[in-house]
Amino acid sequence: MDIDRLIKNWYNKASEEDYFSKFVFEYLAFIAFLSKKKFRNEIKDRPVIQKLKQDNPTKTAYLRRIQNSEELKKAWESIKRKFDRVPFHHSNGRAWWNCSHLNLNQQTTEEKGKRKGVIHSLEDWENMVEFLYLVRNNLFHGQKNAEDERDKFAVEFGYKTLRELVELLLEEAD
Repeated sequence: MDIDRLIKNWYNKASEEDYFSKFVFEYLAFIAFLSKKKFRNEIKDRPVIQKLKQDNPTKTAYLRRIQNSEELKKAWESIKRKFDRVPFHHSNGRAWWNCSHLNLNQQTTEEKGKRKGVIHSLEDWENMVEFLYLVRNNLFHGQKNAEDERDKFAVEFGYKTLRELVELLLEEAD
């Protein structure tokens, strides 16, 4: 696909109420909440994401939501099935799958050996968070195509699962 067509596809998508637009706005709410309210001392996204992976109260509450919401559970099951077949990766190939540490070099041999680009189970919080961050990265770094089925899937299910997480975070803040 040439760049002109890609730009026109994004321009046309911007006028529709679609999952690409919804994900962008939901992600902006998500990262603003995390960096401005929950983890106030962090400026960059990666440390915020890693701290969220370590946040046990949010993890517990979100995993409980998955078990109690048939719709959310089905969304994560769909993501898991899709990426079990073909793993999901960042456009630049560098990602923090299986890592909840603040530094990649802190990963254990066992963590490094686990399959990357997949959600291992419906309790795999760290990779759920990583998935959401990678949807954002791939989308914002110009590697996604508004007409590609795999990209549409990642953004749609990224939105559906992120929406519930943002809702939970807002409830926690009240």
